[in-house]
Order: sequence, then C-alpha cells, then structure tokens
Amino acid sequence: MSDGYTVLARRYRSLNFDELIGQEAIAQTLKNAVAGGRLAHAFLFTGTRGVGKTSSARILAKAINCPNTSAGKPCCTCSTCLAIGRGEDIDVIEIDGASNNGVEQIRDLRQNSGVMPSRSPCKIYIIDEVHMLSTPAFNALLKTLEEPPAHVKFILATTDVHKVPPTILSRCQRYDFKSISTVRIAGHLGKICEQEKVRAEPAALHRIALLAFGSMRDALSLLDRVLSLGAGHITETLLDELLGKPSVAALAGLVGAMADGDAALALRLVHAILAEGMAPEQALAELTEFFRNLMILCVCGEETDLLDVPAEWRGMLSKLAPRFDPPTLVHHIALGDQTLRSLRGSTMQRPLFDALIVRLALAPQFTSLREVLENIPPPGESIAPQKKNDSVMVRPQAVPATPAPAFSSAVAPPPVYQPPREEPPPHETAEAQAPGVHLETLWEKVEKHLLENKGAVVVKMFGGRARLSHLDAAAGTAQLEAPARLVNMGAGEKYRQSLETALGAVVGRPIRLRIVPAPGDPGGPAEVESPPTAAAPVPNARRVAPPELIRRAQAIPAVRRLIDQFGAQVVDVESPAADPPGESR
Repeated sequence: MSDGYTVLARRYRSLNFDELIGQEAIAQTLKNAVAGGRLAHAFLFTGTRGVGKTSSARILAKAINCPNTSAGKPCCTCSTCLAIGRGEDIDVIEIDGASNNGVEQIRDLRQNSGVMPSRSPCKIYIIDEVHMLSTPAFNALLKTLEEPPAHVKFILATTDVHKVPPTILSRCQRYDFKSISTVRIAGHLGKICEQEKVRAEPAALHRIALLAFGSMRDALSLLDRVLSLGAGHITETLLDELLGKPSVAALAGLVGAMADGDAALALRLVHAILAEGMAPEQALAELTEFFRNLMILCVCGEETDLLDVPAEWRGMLSKLAPRFDPPTLVHHIALGDQTLRSLRGSTMQRPLFDALIVRLALAPQFTSLREVLENIPPPGESIAPQKKNDSVMVRPQAVPATPAPAFSSAVAPPPVYQPPREEPPPHETAEAQAPGVHLETLWEKVEKHLLENKGAVVVKMFGGRARLSHLDAAAGTAQLEAPARLVNMGAGEKYRQSLETALGAVVGRPIRLRIVPAPGDPGGPAEVESPPTAAAPVPNARRVAPPELIRRAQAIPAVRRLIDQFGAQVVDVESPAADPPGESR
C-alpha cells in the first residue's frame, strides 16, 4: 500500500470559487466582494457538514492574500495559494474550535492579532466549529471581533449556528451554505470516477448520493470505501454487499406481496432479507422510505420532480403505485415509524417486525370506520353474521319493514335499547332534589363557592337570611326565599347573576333562579326572574338532557341503528339553531 495515498475528499477538494458545487450564489457574492474591495472584517459560514464551508474559507483567504487575484479569483499557482491550500501559510491561521475552546487560547489570539502579517496584506484567522468555544472564550473574542485591527480578517465556520451567541452573530457577515442536491452530487461522483478510470452504474452513484444526505464529503468518503474493494465496476449489487442494505428489487417484491395480500410470501421475503445479516431496524427504515416514494407517485403523478430516485427505479415504482391509494400509504408510513420506535427499545425485535409485515399485508381486511358507518342497514334490514375481518355486508329481510315513527312527542316511541345507567353525578342525586336538610347543605356549598370567588358581598347580603326552597336540576330551575325588603329594594336583581353562577357551578348545569319573599315576611309581593345565566364550568361535569328529549332522540331511525349496531348511548341532545330562510335540515 502506498504511503502517499490521499483520500478522495482531500484530493478533489475545491480550489477556487468556480469549483464549489451547489454554492454558486455564495461563491459569486464572495468574488464580487473581493473584486470590489468590500470585504467585511468577519465572516460566518454556517451549514451542515461537508458542504464546502472550510473549503470556501480557504478559497476566500487565497483571494484576499493572493498577489495575482483577478476578478476576485485567486491564481491557485503562486506560493501563497499553495501554502494556504496545504494549511501551512504563516499569515493564515486555522484554529479548531473544538480543541482550542478555552479563554487562554482566545487571549493568545487577541495578542497575536496585533502583530502585522509577515508577507501578505492581511492576517486571516479561520476558526472551525466556532460554536464549541466556551462562554468566557466568546466573551474574550467579542471585543476583538467588533473592532479588529485593519490587517486582520476573521472567518468563522460552524454546523450549529444556534449555539453561537447573538453578540457574535451580529458582528459577522453571515453566509448559509445549503445542502447539495442528490443530482449534483451524483454528477460530480461520475466525473471523479472518470478521472479515476472506474466504471460506475448511474443508479449506483445516485444511491451513494442519496446516502450522503446533501454532504459532498460524505459522498466522497463512501465512494472511497467502494473503490477500496478493488472493483473496477461499481454496481448496485456491490453497494448492497458493502452497505448491508436490501436491494430495490427485494423491497419491490416485498411490497408487491403486501399489495396481493399474501402475508406468507411477505414473511418469506422478509426472512430472506434479514438472513443477509440486516437488522430489523434498518430493513424497516428502508421499507418505510419505499412507501414514501410510492406515496409521492400516487399523489403527484409519475412526472413529479419530488421523487429523488434513479431513473431505473421509476419504472418499478410506477408499476406498484397504482396498487395502493394515498391514505393506505400514509397509514403504512405511520405504522412503520411507530414500529421503528418500538424496535429500538425492545428485546423482541423480530416478532414485532413480523407482526408489522403481516399487518401491512392484511390491511385490506381491516374495515375502516367510514365503511362501517356507510354499511349500517336502514330500518327493516339486518346484518348477517360475519366472520372476523370480513367486510360488512347488508342483506334485506324478506318481511317488509315497518316505517319508523315521526319525530313527534305525540307518538309513543317504539321500544329501544336502554343501556345500563351509570351512577349519576352528585348533583343528580336526592341531595339536589329533596327538600330540607339536603337543600340546606347545597346552599352552604353555594355560599362557600361565593366566598372563594369574590362573592363575599353577596354572602353578607343573603347568607343566613335566604333559604333554598326548591331545586329541579333536570329542568334547570330553582327558587330562593329571601327577606321581602331585600327583594323589594332590588337586591335580588342586583346579585342574581352571582347567585345563579354559584348555584350552577355547584349543581353542574345552568340554573334559572326565582327570588321570592320568604313566607310570613312583611313586605310587598315582589318576585324577580331572569333568563338562565351561564354557569361556571365544573371539572368533569356532564350535561344531562331531559329524559323525554333523550327518548325522542333514540326514536330517530339513524340513531336507533347506531344503538343496535354498537350499543351506543345518547348522553346529551342539543337543538339545532333556527335555519335561515329558504334552508332546511
């Protein structure tokens, strides 16, 4: 093995602005800044790994210090450019922020920045992974970064710009490097393979570009691994062996078996994939990505540019896509993600994975709620006994159906299913209905509620003088007997809302309160009445409709079918608002 071998990521690093892949806008901006002499004293390059931040920093340093710069571009042949490219130039200092993140290193930088450059116009500091600096180090850098000497330029690079303090960001000219597209990466890999005299299938290069996730350096490192096998021809099969990923043909066969509903074949294909040494997590991730590609084809059509796959795969995907509908694929992706999270913390990965495969293969046999509701039989029809997972089939009876009674209280409703009644909440018990001591206890709760909700004045006015004489929680009515003079002087009208709110909060539903003079109390017969006031919400309180209204609702044919089919229960009834003129429900 040669001792002088240089990896592809270093050998094919961009040397000038024109060689930057996928960052043309930033390259043009920097060239114009150098050519026009409008250089900032500090630059911040941010973006994901391997997109050209450090390479751009070196190119910019060349353009600033190169004696032969033309139109903002360095010559890349002089001693200054060559030294900067090797990282050996004395006037261009590269600092790793991860290993030099202390305040002492930054103080040394501040002291050395005052020294004039030895042979170049500017002394340039390139600080990589600047977000790794400590807070004291950032504070030490801040003053120098704000007002550096005229001969000093700073170029900061980071992958986590959100960790850089805002005080640093505001003093830098920021450039955001975007991820490189898969097509651009695959095209660049093809040119490198030509220079390396290696044959490569376009689909294989496209797959390498996909696995790089927008990073040119990751793509070149992966290509280096493939070339290390000594193969002069890069194929998808070679990638499958090297990366341990299932082939597209294997995934297509598995998804085809699921489309056919053949769970046994799907399990055999999964077993073959896992037998190659692949982990269930990795296989499931690849399968979920395959479903995502099918979903895009189903939703956007075959000509969409959102499908980032090689041309050879499109034909295979286009044949499978019509066999699914978008909701099913969305459901499959959600199930895949849910199972993937379960696999990561489970000691039974294979049973979970196999269960998911069977579930996806038998998806057509699981009836959706919409289908069940659509197949509820109308009055006079019954549902034949069904086998498990069978579709709901409706068969009419031979005997003509009897029409359901109209929605009218004058007609007695037919017998309906009456589910077991739950225990009523406290406000529906005898405490809220019976007179005497129970109403006295209830009134004490009302006074307590008033005191806890800034109603001390109301309690002072009525407490100990008024008596709750009647309460019908179902009807929402109550009667309070108060001294006649309070009623006559308008105290009932003044404090009615507070009383109704407190009473409604205790009972659990809006209450309409009548305030009348106490029997035998001297004073004119005064009585005040108002519409119900909205009660304050009570946690876990449930509204209860009048029994007659519930019986009428249960007599509606559609409601009755739901009760018979599912054992449903009517718990509340609301009257719809009046229809606008010309409309009906």
